[in-house]
Amino acid sequence: MHKCSIIATTNGKGGTGKTTLNTFTAETLFARGYKVLLIDLDHNCCLSEMYGHELQEETSKDFLSGKMVKPYNVKINLDVMNEPRIDIIPSDLDMNMLANIMDTQLKIQLKKSGFLEQYDFIILDPPGTWNAQTRNAVFAADTILISGTCSNLDLRATKNYFSQLSNCCLDANVFVVCNKYKKELNPDGIFEAYKTEFQDYLIDFPIPDIKSFKKFVADPIGYKIHPTVKTRLEKLVDIITQEEENA
Repeated sequence: MHKCSIIATTNGKGGTGKTTLNTFTAETLFARGYKVLLIDLDHNCCLSEMYGHELQEETSKDFLSGKMVKPYNVKINLDVMNEPRIDIIPSDLDMNMLANIMDTQLKIQLKKSGFLEQYDFIILDPPGTWNAQTRNAVFAADTILISGTCSNLDLRATKNYFSQLSNCCLDANVFVVCNKYKKELNPDGIFEAYKTEFQDYLIDFPIPDIKSFKKFVADPIGYKIHPTVKTRLEKLVDIITQEEENA
């Protein structure tokens, strides 16, 4: 029986590399032959702009308002059976106007839309604030990846956000990842502090900082990511998707 897995990368703070991780996850799953739907819920429209679909007619604001929308295709491989693809429902600059929607509106819309039958993975990209869009993302997700950078500020923000999610009675697998890691920026042993704080919830390796992800999206084969970084990113995708396959 077909099962679509819904992944949300999130934090209550901005600048933690959520969109970067979502982009690599989408590109990796596409390369592995899956059909992927991206839903940009952030009014900053970073994911939409990454894929060249900002300022579109149909957006996630429409979708969360109860309308049926048609995702925009950004990549398709006609040479492979079952046509792996990446589609996107882009965001809207006025997303924050949806302040009073139910926290389960996205979950309801995904069931009504038929997208759960059309895609193997749906990746949600909410903003770095605890607002209606973020709450809709975490309540719809099967897997939640909390991304925090290698800094004392992000460690504290991630700790607070993790505690907040723990009080939400979520039916989801939760992982924490130390993102945008640089050895020279870890003088106080931040990654070790992440280990102490989150223990089994922590992905047990940090994700190094990645440059120019827009170039990677434009040419994922030609763009060279350092082999060590690519290996860690691939392993991260294995972990957050394998959990769903074994559920």
